[in-house]
Order: sequence, then C-alpha cells, then structure tokens
Amino acid sequence: MEKISKKRVDNTMKFDDIQPGFSDLEKEYMSLFEQSPYLLLVINAAGECVRVNEAGLHMNEWSRKEIINQKIEHLTDIYDEKAWDEVMSGNVSHSEKAGSVDYTHSYVYTWIPTIIEHKAAGAVVLGIKKSAAECSEQQDEVYRLANEDPLTNLPNRRCFMNYLENKLHHAASSKEKLAVLFIDLDRFKYVNDTLGHLFGDRVLKHIAERLQAHLPKQSLIARLGGDEFVVVMTDVKVKEEPVTLTEDLLTIIREPLIMDGFEFTLTGSVGIALFPENGIDAESLLTSADAAMYRAKAKGSDRLEVYNRDVYQEFSRYFHVENDLRKAIDRGEFALYYQPQFCLDSGDVCGEEVLVRWKHPIEGTISPGEFISIAEETGLIIPIGEWILREACRQKAKWINEGYPKVPMSVNLSLKQFLQHNIVHTIEKILKETKLPPEYLDLEITESVTVDLDRTLDILNQLIKVGVRISLDDFGTGYSSLQYVGQLPVHELKIDQSFVKKIGKGKEGEAIISMIIHLGRSLELKVIAEGVETKEQLDFLQKQGCDLVQGYYYTKPLSTEEYEQYLRYKDLC
Repeated sequence: MEKISKKRVDNTMKFDDIQPGFSDLEKEYMSLFEQSPYLLLVINAAGECVRVNEAGLHMNEWSRKEIINQKIEHLTDIYDEKAWDEVMSGNVSHSEKAGSVDYTHSYVYTWIPTIIEHKAAGAVVLGIKKSAAECSEQQDEVYRLANEDPLTNLPNRRCFMNYLENKLHHAASSKEKLAVLFIDLDRFKYVNDTLGHLFGDRVLKHIAERLQAHLPKQSLIARLGGDEFVVVMTDVKVKEEPVTLTEDLLTIIREPLIMDGFEFTLTGSVGIALFPENGIDAESLLTSADAAMYRAKAKGSDRLEVYNRDVYQEFSRYFHVENDLRKAIDRGEFALYYQPQFCLDSGDVCGEEVLVRWKHPIEGTISPGEFISIAEETGLIIPIGEWILREACRQKAKWINEGYPKVPMSVNLSLKQFLQHNIVHTIEKILKETKLPPEYLDLEITESVTVDLDRTLDILNQLIKVGVRISLDDFGTGYSSLQYVGQLPVHELKIDQSFVKKIGKGKEGEAIISMIIHLGRSLELKVIAEGVETKEQLDFLQKQGCDLVQGYYYTKPLSTEEYEQYLRYKDLC
C-alpha cells in the first residue's frame, strides 16, 4: 500500500481560501472543523479527500497539496472497504478501526455519515483520527480523576473502598487481621473560617504529606473529603500495633505549623476498627471506625478510641442527642446555673460564672459534658450560645435592679460564636435589649481564638470599646499561651481545673500554677482558679497569690432561685 511521506507542512488552501459561497451553518461547521485538535478529513463519495484541518497536517507533517484529492486508502492503512461501504450506504453511523500511518504511531479512525452537503463535495464523510497513545493518556487521566483526590493526590473514597474490599478478601482467606484508622482534624473549620479556604487547602496538603511520610509500607492512606483521612493497616499481628501507629500519627498532626507568618497547632481525633471483630466488609468497618472517632472527639479530641460495643451505643446516643438538641431551644428546655467566684483576700463574692443545663423532658438533666461537644460539632452552639448570653444578661440586669451585688458575670463565648462576622454587633444588641451595663459582662474566650491573631486582636479591641471585660479561659492547656498572651487585650487569666486537681499530687501542676500566677502579676492581670475542691488546693492558691477562686469547695453550681437564696444568705452573714 502506498503511503504519504512526511514533509514540512504547506499551509496552502486553508479554510479561508474555500469559505466563499458557504451558508452560515456551513461556516459554523467549518470553524469547528478547523479548531479541532485532532485530524479531520472530509471525504467525498468517490473516497477522495477534499478537505483536511490544520491539526491533521501538523500531526502528520503533511502538506495540504499532497493530501487533497488523495484516495482514503492511500492516506492510512486502516481503510476498511466493508466499513466504508456501510457508512456510505447509511446503514451504520460510524465505524472504528485501529491502525497506523507509519510504524510508530497507531490511531483510531471513526467514520461518520454525511454531515453537510455541498455541491463541490457531493456526499461527505468526516474521518476523525486520534493517536492511540493519546487515548491511553486520556484513559489514564480519567482513571486518575476517578480514583485520586485532586487536592492531596491521595486515593479518594472510591479508590479506598475498592482497595479495602480487596484487602478484606485477602485477609479473610489468609486469616489475617486488618485495621482501619479514621482520622478527623479537630476544629479544622475554624482554620477555613478565619484564614480562608485556600489557606485551609494548603494546610490539608501539608498534613497529608506528613501522615503519608510516616506510614509503614503495608499501609494505605486516603482522603475521604474535607478534613477526614482514613488509613488501612494490613497484616496486623496484635491489637496494639494500630494503637501505636495512631499515637504516632497524633503526635505528627500535633507538630506546630508555620505558614505565611502564622504559627498554630492542630490536633486530631482517631477511631480504630479491627477486622474481623468490628466489621467484615468495607462499609461496616469504615462505619465502626467512624463511630470510634466520634467517641474520641466527644471525649475532648486529640485522642484515639478503639471500637467496641460501648462505642456503638454512644454513636447511637450521639445522633439521638443531636436530634433532640435541635428542638431544645424552642421547647425552652435550657436553664442557667451560676457558680459564685470569691476574692481570696476578702472572702467576698466578687463574680459568678454562668453555666447551662439541659432539662430533657424524658431523660431529665443532661450535663454539658454530654451535649456541648455535639453542639460545637453541629454548629448548634451558635443559637444556644446566643440564648445563654441574652438570658444571662437579662437576669443579671434584673438582679442589679433588685439590689443584688454589683459584680461582673462571666459568660463563655465559644470559638464558633467568636468567629461569627457579626459577633460584636450581636453582643452590643443584647446589652441594649437587656439594659445591662457592659462593665458587668465578662466574656470568657479560649486560646484557640489565636488561630488568626490579627482578627482576634481586632475583635477583642472592639469588645473592649463596647465596655465588656475579657477573660482567657482554660489557660495553660493550649500550645500558644506564652507566645500570645502578652499581645491579647484581656483582663483575667483563668487557670484550668486540670492543673488545680494536681495540687498536692506532684510538682508539675503546682509549678504550672505558680508560673501562671507570676505571669498574670507581671502583665497586671487578675488570675482566677476554677475547680477548687479541697482546703489543700485553696491554701496553695492563696499562698501563691491567686486573686480569685471558684469550685465545689464553696458550692456546686446553683439554679437561678438557689443562687438568689445563696446571695441573700451571704448578705445576712
């Protein structure tokens, strides 16, 4: 078979040269014809090429002159007389055949019946020729898009589930154990909300690289979506192996991140499920690991949980509580409680912290430890927190008008509330509605607000202009305390009760408390300790120069009526 030799492209007789006399429809077709990246040939009823596009010429280094009027069988060795006759007769819409123009490139040739009729061309068939290598590249790209997470380049959920099913089949036949680790980054939404989604994407890529670099060879990590990752650990000999690996991964996640001048720390919550104990197929095993992860998160995050029957019950409980929590505000099921705060110098009540209790109509009182974390995860903390703030301000204004002690009231402001773009306006509005003088409101924030220090400083300064006080709650439990506390315009440091509980049980907790009190004195800030339960704890704090205390040593949290009675009794004494 005679073939056309490759030569330098001759750009004679382009589309512009044959355009006159064409209708608008034909011109539109010809425009698409010329813009196609693949070889297009227009063949007349006699099997002769009457038109070729620029891409086709460049692809084969042909000149237009040597192509025009050439028989189709001379242009390519994939000519199929039977297929040609079928196409020309209109019996088939197209026919495909692989072949090659030379001995190094293979192509797929598609025949399509008449597209346009033109008096100079007769019956026209359009031939499309595409490199098989290019087809392979496109297939590879399609496979990659279907199986790879585009952000981190890790396997995606689809790829992970297929991989896990294959590994489960192998593990079942070989009687091996297998573990699935479900990883969720704690409070990652705050990174997106404060620093933007593009910044958050970069953080996710960095965390993904960290995790992947520290996995053993027999493990696979995938990104399920958002800030969720999952690891398959094969050939598990003992149950302690996935626990050890998880502890290492939590440490890796916890390492400080420094990006664009921001330094912050993330933590993770990880659930572990084992095959075959916690599931025999991919879906059930992943669900078990997910449930264990939620239990870890509910217990305070930055921890791991291994799935067991209790985890399943807690998982069911989580969704039950979430469902009822959505209706609790409208049903008026929340109630405020108060824990008085005392000046160590005088012993007088010098403030109170506002706490919330959920009075469930069937289950009775549900503690904050059970529902606050769920409210945080679901975003329900925003309407709940606003209700707490409004109701507390209303009650405090009422007490001041009735002659109760004019001392500040502390209300916790969750990180999600703090990140609301209108938080300053919301607080101003509530103060105005309830007619509470702002100096009697003390807002407690945690160190997590320093994830975006510039925004935090701006919001805090606006709040101080409103006239409210600011306390830094749970001080000493974060990773950026000493770095940022001197920059934050706060009035008070609150020592976390976890340190107070260690008084008399070792030097570590006592040393930290002494350091915080000394730091507060150096920065001219008041220092309050929460969770005081024993005389030993009180004596140590007083000796160290702590300013204020609260805790069960004095009284448990009291309902509104109980607190009023308590204040009246203190006044009489």
